[in-house]
Amino acid sequence: MRAILAILIGLCLAVAFSGQIGCDGGGARSSDTDTDGDGDGDSDSDTGPAITGAMQGVALAPSGDFPIPGALIYLTKGDGPDIPDSIFCYDCEDMTEKKWTLSNADGTWALTDVPVGDWNIVVRKGFFQRQRAVFVSEGQVLDVPAELTTLPSDNSPDGLDQIPNYAVLGTYPDETYNLLGKLGMGTMTGGEISWGSETFDIFDDEITASGYPSPVTLFADQTTLDHYHMIFLPCSADSVGLGFVDSHLGMIQNYVTGGGKIYNSCCVAYWIEKPFPDYLDFAPDWYDDGANAWDIGRISGSALATTGTVVDQGLRDWMQVVTSASVDAVPFVNGYARVDALLEIDDGHGLDDDDGVVKPYAWVTGAAGDVYQGASLMTTYNYDCGKIFFSVYETSENTAVITPQEFVLIYITLEVGVCEGDYVPPE
Repeated sequence: MRAILAILIGLCLAVAFSGQIGCDGGGARSSDTDTDGDGDGDSDSDTGPAITGAMQGVALAPSGDFPIPGALIYLTKGDGPDIPDSIFCYDCEDMTEKKWTLSNADGTWALTDVPVGDWNIVVRKGFFQRQRAVFVSEGQVLDVPAELTTLPSDNSPDGLDQIPNYAVLGTYPDETYNLLGKLGMGTMTGGEISWGSETFDIFDDEITASGYPSPVTLFADQTTLDHYHMIFLPCSADSVGLGFVDSHLGMIQNYVTGGGKIYNSCCVAYWIEKPFPDYLDFAPDWYDDGANAWDIGRISGSALATTGTVVDQGLRDWMQVVTSASVDAVPFVNGYARVDALLEIDDGHGLDDDDGVVKPYAWVTGAAGDVYQGASLMTTYNYDCGKIFFSVYETSENTAVITPQEFVLIYITLEVGVCEGDYVPPE
């Protein structure tokens, strides 16, 4: 009997300590009800406030010389997604339940209420992405070193740094490769890139450097072309003719439909007007439609200068950070062509948010009382998963500094690569 009694008492104590039932005949006690949802069987919260810290920093261009606005900064416990090595439809990432933000016009950013511990910080702008490890301490604001949030200038073997696959026709005088060098994708000596230092592919149209392949090889087949996230077709095309473009129209259309981006400028609008003829209304040809048909929209035989008004608010904000030039009178040089009108076309090739309507967008319009007044100087439009960027102006003179005109070109070049959709801040 004593043994049995001892066993019963032991069982009763064990159950009592478990917080489930008392030894007075059963039934839940008032103190045993889990009303605070912390799972411990009582009404007193044991968790307390979350242990958090904060972090802040600045997003910079690959060169480290100027800030990057609108860069996506977010935290993960593992690696962020790799950027595909060829064209793709780029929809904005799902940031649900992630700690994230976008950098300001001056590149600054901040994250608050970050749980303490080890994190992977991902910084992305279009096809540029850098990932680094950080540690957040309780109650502290971590000043993230700028190196960790500077966009990379080259791919890294470990995959933590990724840059776009850019293909550039090497031309003169529209030396777009120097523009990318100033962005930080090559070593610059004065206003000129050091040949061989570039982290993008150059196809020799009319440059003096040797060892670069012909533009013909860029269009060898669809797979070769589709490897490049963006192709730059600047204001020259001496090594290929109109017949070459005509014979590759389907390839160019497929490239853009699949997510490819095209930069085109000045007097060689044939590259985009022929495969995509409906969206930009160019000035009547200054030259005839025969041997000089490259010159779609040309209005002068000599370079024109003008000033432009920046109409995009994000670009206006950034320009006021990086240059002293007035955003209502940005100086432009080396213009030859003009776009008379932007045409919205309901053909199903536009964004879903636009019900398939292609809507060309003017970033800068002519401000001076000359032939460019009110005309779009820099235009982009979406086509299926891809985008077109047309500038009536070339890159400006080869100077060691970045001119206001070049800042505009850099900004839009980066924006052409960003995702489709919106990052919606959590409520």
